[in-house]
Amino acid sequence: MSILDSLLNAAEQHPEVNTQQHSALLNTAIEMFGNSGGMSSFLHNAQSQGLGDIVNSWISTGDNQSVSADQVQRVVGQDRINQLASRAGISTGLAGEALAKILPVLVDKLTPSRKLPQAA
Repeated sequence: MSILDSLLNAAEQHPEVNTQQHSALLNTAIEMFGNSGGMSSFLHNAQSQGLGDIVNSWISTGDNQSVSADQVQRVVGQDRINQLASRAGISTGLAGEALAKILPVLVDKLTPSRKLPQAA
């Protein structure tokens, strides 16, 4: 099973996006964060925004803490939210909301050994 298949089965689909849009969001998120550089940058941004504990819950064992669309926008940045929205054909607000559901699962799946993925 590929990482995309695993994520499609595990990541909650936002009720206002269709399956194709959800898949586009997942693919784009994997492209952005699926290597050690993207993940390291994301983690650094999360820590600088005071969200390190939330993101660390996604990496460690146990329950994943939730994150809001506003928190995701602060960590990921408006340019990336715009890119996600454009690729999925949805509004930027909806992209942020959907990414808030996807990111905890994505980070969790990309860190099965509880550490950052190796550089691609």
